[in-house]
Amino acid sequence: MKRLLPILFLFLFFEKNFSQNIIFSKDTFDYFEMSLEQLMSMKAHGVPSELEELINSLILAASKRPLTARESPGIVTLITQEEIRNSGARDLIDILRLVPGIDFGVDVEGVVGIGTRGLWAHEGKMLVLVDGQEMNELLFATNQFGNHFAIEQIKKIEVIRGPGSAIYGGFAEYGVINIITKTASDFSGVVLAGTYGQMESAMGRRNFNLSAGKQKKDFQFSLGAFFGNANRSDQNFSDFDSSSYNMAGNSNLNSTNINVGMSFKGFSARWIMDLYQTTTRDSYDKNEPVAYPLNFKSHFTEIKYAAILGKKKNLTLTPKINIKSQTPWQTLSDFDTIIQDYSKATQRYSGNITASYNLTRKINFVAGAEVYKDRAVDQVDSSFFSNGKKEVSYFNQACFLQALAKTRFVNFILGARYDIHSEYGSAFVPRVGFTKKFKKFHFKALYSNAFRAPSIENINLKDSTGMKPELTQVMELEAGYQITRKSLLTANFFDIITKDPIVYYYDDSLKTDNYRNFGGAGSRGVEVEYRMRDKWGYFIFNYSNYTVAGKEKIADYKIPGNESMLLAFPTHKANLNASIKAGKYFSISPTLSYIGERYGYTGVDTAGYSVAEKFPSLLLANLFVNTANYVKGLTIGIGCYDILDSKYTFIQPYNGYHAPLPGPSREIIVKIIYEVKAKKMKKEK
Repeated sequence: MKRLLPILFLFLFFEKNFSQNIIFSKDTFDYFEMSLEQLMSMKAHGVPSELEELINSLILAASKRPLTARESPGIVTLITQEEIRNSGARDLIDILRLVPGIDFGVDVEGVVGIGTRGLWAHEGKMLVLVDGQEMNELLFATNQFGNHFAIEQIKKIEVIRGPGSAIYGGFAEYGVINIITKTASDFSGVVLAGTYGQMESAMGRRNFNLSAGKQKKDFQFSLGAFFGNANRSDQNFSDFDSSSYNMAGNSNLNSTNINVGMSFKGFSARWIMDLYQTTTRDSYDKNEPVAYPLNFKSHFTEIKYAAILGKKKNLTLTPKINIKSQTPWQTLSDFDTIIQDYSKATQRYSGNITASYNLTRKINFVAGAEVYKDRAVDQVDSSFFSNGKKEVSYFNQACFLQALAKTRFVNFILGARYDIHSEYGSAFVPRVGFTKKFKKFHFKALYSNAFRAPSIENINLKDSTGMKPELTQVMELEAGYQITRKSLLTANFFDIITKDPIVYYYDDSLKTDNYRNFGGAGSRGVEVEYRMRDKWGYFIFNYSNYTVAGKEKIADYKIPGNESMLLAFPTHKANLNASIKAGKYFSISPTLSYIGERYGYTGVDTAGYSVAEKFPSLLLANLFVNTANYVKGLTIGIGCYDILDSKYTFIQPYNGYHAPLPGPSREIIVKIIYEVKAKKMKKEK
């Protein structure tokens, strides 16, 4: 941490002395919401700075209503395509690690999941959307990270670092990651991209991406295809019994992802195929003699139509149908001599209709209803669900309402969602928020309820106490000040209380896996971010801190003798993300992540009790150099991740008898991207 402070002060000094302190009162790009006076004012003040273009980008994820990041009713991080490309990020882990409060841990069988604000969010607490499609699998509601998604296709990522259940339902208890890929209006032509990474002693990754798009009047078509092959690590893994193996060749991360979208006027359709296969030898309580594959297969289909109605065109009615078909956590029968077969197919059939009505230019209502049916089929001959059958199905219905009013003094948002599930009953989650920007200053005061919906396996493995949704209350306060046209400082405070969290445990007497609502959980903390952006590039520094002192804690997530931290996640975390343009064609982009002390279980003592160990703080330093359009359409980048060879490890955030999983060693990355514009293609013909 001490190493980063001088760098921050240096940039503050630089910015203060060399930037022009120009007052710029109008900073919104929601032109349709602006009055004539505001438009005239904007014309008088000139064009916005590059920072103002960014911070006034419209965010949709926090309210289903386009609002700028400074007025959106959520604690928001916006990650742009430019930031992703400049950083040389290898996958979503590299991108999301730079977001305040977000870190990663290992679950089971080598699968890496996400945590936020000190809390493990892997099972059903963090919603990941790709072009509006819920990526969370339906059996345990998890997401899997590591060379999984095609980052070259991403246009932007909206990260809501707070609850989203009032809008999105039971998978958005702690946050939402909304990934938006490029459409034909963003690139008309073909983009080819290849990435190769070499760790110290093994191949890191070799990925290929193809994107194509075509727009003709109101018709748009886009295709994204991603094929990835990677090793999680080339380091040695040692389990609780000190049995070890080298992860090169035993921790594959193979991905095939196809994303097809089309739209014509108000009609749109999308289909995504996501085939993700990992291999691991880290099984349950022991290392297996050979690596076995673990499959996550998903297909997503959406059909949607947005009808604009009324004489004033102030009503938008959007019905949509979604079908999600998955086979997650599947182990193959060819390996049943070393690992038990597990293969359960799931489907979710959803219908949703949403109405957005502008009562006036300043008052908007959003209301809607949603129904879905979940179905799961056990495909292994010898196993059954807890009802004694090969198939289970559940039905859920929900309604939601949101009112948004923009006044001279404050923007006010009030919303709620009510779900009724055929198995676990109902959940009601209201929220209220106040936001406003006064010239350079803005504030947000947000209070939200959220819930985590029990997944299919949570219900299937519930014990005799039954199963109900876990409920969370979150209070968030944010203040921000635009120091100059080129720099912005924001700080926020959060307080999270979770009641009846759904927790896994193993019953030694019955030898069964179980889920149960246990006690409580929560955290509180602060997040601070400073952004500076100009024609020379940009500089982003953020710091996050959490504590669980005074909060209820889940026994398996606690650190013995430490009341302020939880397993796996550091209380102090800081990131620096910068990019400097060097001439017309080159950019140099360093990224740093300081990760404070962490704790994790690493073994058992002679009495059979798990032993916790402190992991020292570390600094992940990366550098990426890009050259773009030196040859028209061609971008070449080379860089190094983990320059200091700090060797990050993914720690299990609960006492699940899985030792920390090594991450990649120092890795050299080469990326080549070639874009062929549609006009050029036509000319070449």
